[in-house]
Amino acid sequence: MEARHLASRLEELTHAHAVPGAQLSVHTGTETVDAVAGTECCDGTRAVDPRSAFAYGSVTKVFAATLVLQLVSDGDLDLDRPVSDVLAEFREPADARLASVTARQLLSHTSGLVADHELDETDERSLFRYAKSVAELPLLDRPGNSFSYSNTGYNILGRVVEEVTGLRWRDALQDFLLRPLGVDPYVDHSPDGPARPLTTGHAVRPGQREARPVDQFLPPTWTPAGGLSGSARDLVVLARLHIGTDPKVAALLEDEQRVEMRTPVPGADAFGMADAWALGLGHYGSADNRWLGHDGTVDGGTAHLRFHPGSGLAVALTTNATTGSSLWPDVVEELRTLGIDVGDHRPGVPAPHPAASGAGTGTGPQETERLVGDYANGDTVFSVRRHHDGIRLSDRTGLVADVTLNDGLNFTARRVDTDAAPYVGRFVLDGGTGEIALLQLAGRSAMRVRAAV
Repeated sequence: MEARHLASRLEELTHAHAVPGAQLSVHTGTETVDAVAGTECCDGTRAVDPRSAFAYGSVTKVFAATLVLQLVSDGDLDLDRPVSDVLAEFREPADARLASVTARQLLSHTSGLVADHELDETDERSLFRYAKSVAELPLLDRPGNSFSYSNTGYNILGRVVEEVTGLRWRDALQDFLLRPLGVDPYVDHSPDGPARPLTTGHAVRPGQREARPVDQFLPPTWTPAGGLSGSARDLVVLARLHIGTDPKVAALLEDEQRVEMRTPVPGADAFGMADAWALGLGHYGSADNRWLGHDGTVDGGTAHLRFHPGSGLAVALTTNATTGSSLWPDVVEELRTLGIDVGDHRPGVPAPHPAASGAGTGTGPQETERLVGDYANGDTVFSVRRHHDGIRLSDRTGLVADVTLNDGLNFTARRVDTDAAPYVGRFVLDGGTGEIALLQLAGRSAMRVRAAV
């Protein structure tokens, strides 16, 4: 693979999507090829290079899950024992079912925990106090019963790591995984600060090509779920550990745990996110071309990781704009023209419902009346409301999206404030009453709490 051609195409694609800067790293099985484009900030003062650090967002979870499996490999943790065996905070929870939650369920987002729990003290750094707060919450569902993407669950895994190792989360991650692997991603809120420049995140409004800098903030207690920043090449190194071709694999992660980590979990239906879900890794692509990996989004940035254990191929893309989520599918198509058939999840988006009407929202009067209401996942409340002749979805964080209802109760939701790939979701009926009971959006499940008037 010719690095010059790859860099040229990446430059063209970033320009087409108004992405100020990006890195693409491809491991062909025999060599790693890096391509970079643009600048670390839209002011153009620093060009992106292979060491520039981009926010990984939820791709951080692959590192977190790998660390947990290292502890399993060492015999220090059992995937199927309740984490309350380790965490005193979970032994007498407000919801008694929480005491039975296992590490396997936390890793596979089947724990029943809420998606995005935050403490009132946004600068709190104690994962112990975070776990105590989580123990006071009700569960969405009984553990092991259903998939609902949970940042909260990964923050709890960070607390488990602390208790098992006797180290702070970031120190355990660096000592057990990052340094031995030979990579140096920055862990948010580390006292020494980043060892290399961090890129600036950018938002791009729909219909515009201007990338505007935005602040990136993650509470300190959320670093296990999304607090790493690094390069695309660092992600490829991690992928090679899981493929088994990194020279340090024998010392860092046994074959049994590598297989365990990529084995799909029954009942983990990651609708709209992936074709199946394992322990910290999504499955992407058809059954005969199944790739593993994870996607991440943060305020003003995206990251994507894919690898194929059978062929040894690995691909990682990092960007510093919301439009990176739209750039990724174009990068996948470009790589396919070069003979690298990257597996990616493309949920079918049917044609709008035949009864739909309105200016592209795809909802008619009957659908609107059925769907409007509030849907809660812990402190997160999605509001579905009438908007002109369609419906609009919003939450308290500033998310506002126009909803297009497709055939059945599947939908797409496109943000009105930033230009990014649309979310895929669905409304779910109660099997007993036939009424709308659940909203699933970007892998998160939210229970209907009331109908709007």
